[in-house]
Amino acid sequence: MKISEEIKEALIENKKIFYMLMILFAIGFIIAFIMADDIAPVLMPMLKEALLEGNVTSIDAFSIMFHNLKSAITIFFASTLFGIFAVISIIANGFVVGFMAGYTVKSFNTLIIFLALILPHGIIEIPALFLSCASGILLFLFIFRVLKDKINHYSFTESYQNNKKTLKHILILISIAILLFVIAALIEGFITPQLGNIASQQMGGSKLF
Repeated sequence: MKISEEIKEALIENKKIFYMLMILFAIGFIIAFIMADDIAPVLMPMLKEALLEGNVTSIDAFSIMFHNLKSAITIFFASTLFGIFAVISIIANGFVVGFMAGYTVKSFNTLIIFLALILPHGIIEIPALFLSCASGILLFLFIFRVLKDKINHYSFTESYQNNKKTLKHILILISIAILLFVIAALIEGFITPQLGNIASQQMGGSKLF
């Protein structure tokens, strides 16, 4: 089977997991969007510090890359605990994106800067997040099914044969997630700051980075 077909199979056969993650992300997004004004005093200072920290250098890009990969691996392995970490992570990220959207949509200037700072890498980073969460949930299901097979007295070979497709899907999804996180980090480190500076200056402000 071609790689493209393997990827398509992994996505289609696990679509229920992706649908669940989309719903959870949407819940976090909607709640934060509605409550944006109430939570702004708490969240906004932290987000500003995170967005504007550091200089625009390759070191920053690789620091972002390291952080992204660490997050992906943490989500992947921590989700073996009944997939709980993946659920928390996807809701939290939806919450942050929803807050930023709700906070900036009221002002054209802040909306433009928000789009410049978030959109370029966000359109890649969010799918990567979904993939890493899905692979983590699948890892939990794989371990659960293997243990169930052992309880039912299946041999290791039989258990592997029963669950090898799930293992293959796990490896495919986490590999794509890691690749996307790397690409998103490079965009966030080298391109996003430049776009943020341009947007800020066009709005009459100073450089952000």
